[in-house]
Order: sequence, then C-alpha cells, then structure tokens
Amino acid sequence: MDKNNKYFPPIHPKKSSTRQDEKWDEAVALFNSKQYNEVVPTLLDYVGNHLSGKKKGDTYEIPHGSVVVSITQTTDELLIKCPFLNIKNAKKVPMMRKLAELRMYPLNLTNIVLDNHLVYFSFSCPISLCEPYKIYGVLREICYYADSYDDEFIEKFGAAHIQEPKTSPFPENSKQEAYDNYLKILADGLQRFDRYMEKRHGNNAWYMLNITLKKIEFHAEPQGYVRTLLEKAIDGLFDGRLPFHDRLLNGKSALEKLKELPKEQFMADLYQTETFIPYKYSGKKENIRENWQENYEEAQEMIANSRFEDASNLIQSCFYNMFFYNLVNEEINKPITDALSQASDLPWSQAAPILLKGMQAIMEDTFMDADYGMDLTKLMGEQMQQSMAAMQKIMANLKTN
Repeated sequence: MDKNNKYFPPIHPKKSSTRQDEKWDEAVALFNSKQYNEVVPTLLDYVGNHLSGKKKGDTYEIPHGSVVVSITQTTDELLIKCPFLNIKNAKKVPMMRKLAELRMYPLNLTNIVLDNHLVYFSFSCPISLCEPYKIYGVLREICYYADSYDDEFIEKFGAAHIQEPKTSPFPENSKQEAYDNYLKILADGLQRFDRYMEKRHGNNAWYMLNITLKKIEFHAEPQGYVRTLLEKAIDGLFDGRLPFHDRLLNGKSALEKLKELPKEQFMADLYQTETFIPYKYSGKKENIRENWQENYEEAQEMIANSRFEDASNLIQSCFYNMFFYNLVNEEINKPITDALSQASDLPWSQAAPILLKGMQAIMEDTFMDADYGMDLTKLMGEQMQQSMAAMQKIMANLKTN
C-alpha cells in the first residue's frame, strides 16, 4: 500500500472522434440562411461522413448500441423515432412508473410513446425549426438514454428488446483478461479505500473511489447493465444533495456490488456496437487547461511539500475523468497513458513526479521524453467540465470542515 496504483491498459484500442467540426458551422449557417432542408444532412455529416450511407429514400436508419434511430425528413417535417422496449411480459406497474419518470426527467425535448406493448422514443417538428443545437440535443438524448436504460429495465422489470442489438463480442481471451483485472482493480480499490477511511483521509478515499470506477471503464469498457451500474455509482460520488460521508459509504457499497456480480454477466457485457451519437464528448485543449489549472497548481504544491501520495491520487483522478468523459485522439492519449504506465506500482515519491510530468505535457505543451508524442488538439466536453468543478467543490468543502 506504499506504492502507486497498478496501471491496466485497455483491452481494445480506444475509439477516436469522427466529428467534422467544420460541418457544424456549415449547419448553423444553413439554418440562418433558411436552407432548412440541408440542415439535418449537414448535421449528420458533422457527426461522421460514414452516416450518409445509412439513408434509404427519405429515411436514415442508424444503429446505436442496442437501438436503431430512424430519421425521416419530408418537405415540411422532421420525424425521429427509436424503438425502445417491448413491455408485454414486463412488470407493468413499476415499469410504467419508471417510464413516466423518465419522460419527466431527464428527457427534455424527446417524448416516450406507448403503442400497444411497444415503447418508442419520438420527436417531431416543422423543418423550419430544425435548429442544429436543438436537433443534435434530441439525437444525443435519444441515443444516450435509450442505450442506457434498456438494459436496466430488462434486468429489473423483465422487459425485452424490440429488436436484437447487433454486437461484436471481444475475443474470449480478452474477456477473461478483463474479468481477472476487473477483480484486481476492485480488490485494490476497496483495500486502499478502507485504509484511507481508517486514517480519516476522506479526500483520498473519494479519489480512490473515482479512480477505481473509472479505471474499470477505461480498461474493459463494459456495455449493458455493467456500464449502467458504473454510471450510477459515479453519479452518486458527485451527488451534492448527499453528505460527503454518505457518498463515500455509497461508493464503497457500489464497489462491493460490482465485486459480487456474476462472472457470466460481466463477460456478457464485453462487446462492441455501432455508435451514432457518442456518449463521450470531444473537447478542446483550452477546456482541459481551464479545468485542470487549479488541480495542476495544487499537485505542484503537494509535490513541493513531499505529499506524493496525495498528488498521485489527485492527478490520476483527473486523468481517468478525462478518459471517462471524452473521446481522446492518440496525440493526447499517448502522453497520459505513458505517464500512467511508467508510474504504475512505483513508490509514491517516484510516481508523483512522473504523473505531474504527464499533466504538464497537456498544460504547457511540453515534450516530456522522446517517447511522449505531443501535438495536442481536442480534449474535453461540458460533462467533464461539470465533473471537474464538482470534484474541486467537494475537496474545497472538505478542507473547510
């Protein structure tokens, strides 16, 4: 326990963003010039030029995870529909209650429609109201929540997919490796958490929960119900409505629940799917600098005062936040993963400077060593900005208590 966390590289290469940023400005310009019929096709080109091949007639049929989003544009109207679940044999009362709650929150513009026993996400509007920010928000809302809640509702209420998702499972040896490392990550995280709580190091205990949960996602990138459990546990860490100590205890309970998850269930959720609107953002370099600035300065101060363990936990929490909320290209991925790898399982006094150097590469565009590739472009999105702000607020409140 006197050494840094062990680093586990991803079992499969990370995806990078397919967005074409110039197409966003083009879509906005088309809307402003009232060329409404060109807005949606251009917006889809912004998401990725591969989507143009998904069109049949007036309709795009675009797979996303376990669902398929249908986008139909007529002369006067835009119609978006996404088959969600078949609830014929589900537990009707709790299922309908959850659907009603989902319709009220977190959905914003999207509606949930029940047709006989089939549940759909739907949205429609006149073509003249297809403002790019709104339409992209609707598409992201449908993709994120349809793919997120279906596995939970199937697991809890006995609902069923309307159509079977198209998935590509990882090789069996990769799945076995992921499961073995998953157990190691959980065991190490729980052990370190208990040690910090015994010493009343609440800030490090919180960092360890955050690192452990996001390290699982970074290494194995599970889908389905396992991902839902991870997301709920992470959301709980940042829930400002709960006292800080309760969040710590809830986080530990979440790790223990994950540890008890049957092997078959974990391995069944290790697969790849087609993605339409990614749940991860593509940010910009200036975003990461702005959101890491306070942590960067604090980490430097910690190391100057020989608080190597505190600095290592702070920096790694920032790193795994970045990977959890963003699609990161290789130019950004390499200096951070190199720092994590080189600092793996080292004494705190050696690990902290290496990790700080990795952060410095982002903050100052510096070359660390010959093996650190540097040509930074995109990084963070708004969700990570909120996450970092919440993390800073948590720690600031802890210091004043």
